Amino acid sequence: MKQTALWIWFVMIMGIANHIAPKLVKNYPDIQELCALLKDPKSNLVRDEAQKRVKNITIEQAENIVQLCEKKGIHIMTWEDDNYPEILRHIIPSPLVLFCKGNPDLLKQNKKVSVVGTRNPSNYSMRIANKLCNELAEKDILLVSGSAVGLDAIAHQAAVFHHQPTIAVLGCGADYPYPKQNLALKTQIIQSGGLLVTEYFPGTPPYASNFPVRNRILSGISETLLIMEAGKESGCMITANLACEQGKNVFCIPPADIFDPRYAGQIALLRDGAFPVFSSQDILDSLKLPDSCDDFDPDDEIPDLEEKFVALLSLPKEATPEQIKILQLLQEGDKTVNMLCALTQMRFESLTNIIVDMEINGWIVNMGGDTYTITEAFRKK
Repeated sequence: MKQTALWIWFVMIMGIANHIAPKLVKNYPDIQELCALLKDPKSNLVRDEAQKRVKNITIEQAENIVQLCEKKGIHIMTWEDDNYPEILRHIIPSPLVLFCKGNPDLLKQNKKVSVVGTRNPSNYSMRIANKLCNELAEKDILLVSGSAVGLDAIAHQAAVFHHQPTIAVLGCGADYPYPKQNLALKTQIIQSGGLLVTEYFPGTPPYASNFPVRNRILSGISETLLIMEAGKESGCMITANLACEQGKNVFCIPPADIFDPRYAGQIALLRDGAFPVFSSQDILDSLKLPDSCDDFDPDDEIPDLEEKFVALLSLPKEATPEQIKILQLLQEGDKTVNMLCALTQMRFESLTNIIVDMEINGWIVNMGGDTYTITEAFRKK
């Protein structure tokens, strides 16, 4: 207990989501040494406010939190634990202590999708969320969300319905009864082998300021983020921006109405390069990419494929593999930029640059409304 209590004491001194704390941990990986240095007034490791907390907060207070967690069945995971998820070590700032109720091993599981959306969704968004989340759960994708009412609840319910685990990343203590509408659902999450996880101490209420801080974990724990419905100034946009900074794949449901402000966030994200989702297969394909690349030898495969497609289409030899793929897709029929983006899994900006070059080369033609067709010379005979 002593070691765990030291980690909790350190977080109590530094504060949750402190940007300096992970740097100190990396410089002083021995938590006992680090805490001893904090207690040394000559070390000057922290600023005045933290130094005051060093004097006022005792290790006994941290030990009381450990004992409380033991009574409430809350597992405490620290930065130095072997089962701490590597993926969270790379977000800024990393959570140094996590409070887990349920199965903490899920944090290290691959093929996770974080699902976020408004608490007051449109019927359109609820229908799409219900279909996509159920299809993803059927394929054993680990759904992660924030346990809020609305679209979060739909994601968790889909997993529970299919007897699959799901992760709820909380903006309050693991024991705090919030939201009241989802208390039964949180119980079902644990009973189905899922997990409630938070960096907030037991008993912490859901302060509004907690959720933007929580969102970096919500986006960081998964390979992929799925935006179901987002207004322009919504918390979903904070999560989406964090996901982009973390290098995650960001997927968006196309808006039901481009003039409806409820979908303004999705429109902005799609404009900036987020992947549009037309079916659950779009997301499944992206999650399979790492597996399919394990044994992929580009020196063996690319020349063969390129030779095959160049012969098929009678394209100039300077055509790149990306251009060949686009031409092959356009052989099947005219497509919009968004459709090509989803089918090629390319970033929007990269795709549009390639399309411009292909137009200049005379290989494709804009039919209006961002719809492209292949020129006659390259159509299948």
